[in-house]
Amino acid sequence: MGSRNIKRGLILVLAFGLLATCSFTYHEIPPVWLLTKGEIKDQEGIPRGPKSEHWLPLDKISRHTIHAFVAAEDARFFSHWGVDPLAVWKSLITNLKAGTYVRGASTISQQVVRMVFLSRDKNLQRKLKEALGAIVLEFFLSKEEILAWYLNLVPLGNGVIGIREASAYYFNEPPEYLTVQKSIQLAIILPSPATRSKALLAERLTEFGHLRFRLLIDQMKDYGYLSESLAENALATGDFGRPIQRE
Repeated sequence: MGSRNIKRGLILVLAFGLLATCSFTYHEIPPVWLLTKGEIKDQEGIPRGPKSEHWLPLDKISRHTIHAFVAAEDARFFSHWGVDPLAVWKSLITNLKAGTYVRGASTISQQVVRMVFLSRDKNLQRKLKEALGAIVLEFFLSKEEILAWYLNLVPLGNGVIGIREASAYYFNEPPEYLTVQKSIQLAIILPSPATRSKALLAERLTEFGHLRFRLLIDQMKDYGYLSESLAENALATGDFGRPIQRE
């Protein structure tokens, strides 16, 4: 209890520091505390949240899917406080070298704030509000609650929202039964599901898909999410029954 209170206190200090630095007023903080009410409407006006009929609790989602999405989208999710300074730094270096925007640094917490409260416009003000909202969000919700919101709201191509719809749409099975292979196949279509989901519909991964699949397998092993035998089996059959190509 004490460590939780200390963390909350530090999160508030960080949030107010960012608020002052960015010259925002408290009225400009995304109202993330509304997520504690159990139901909100997303940007399409559809009710979402633990009290809505669309909600899928974490214990009804395959652990492989949870691990694959964390590895793919926010590897340090369980250790940062809404914003990941290391990811921001790596993103900055990558984008400067490329001379254009090629890599983002939004954490899962930031993505939840954006999906519920903000537009997808790529401008500094929106990114700052997203970061501030994510820091405040970590004060109100646990990591597990934030992760549940994310997996219920993440767009996965072709109008599909969340893991429940994606599992039915792409694999015609309940989300708690998704294998390592199918979990990674879903995760690799981010952050461009409209384009990359075509490979799932065609049931054949692209060259990029093979590269990304191998990377996520390695990351999931490093984090202790996968045994060597599960990893080898996934690599042997990960392209819809076909082996994942070696480098």
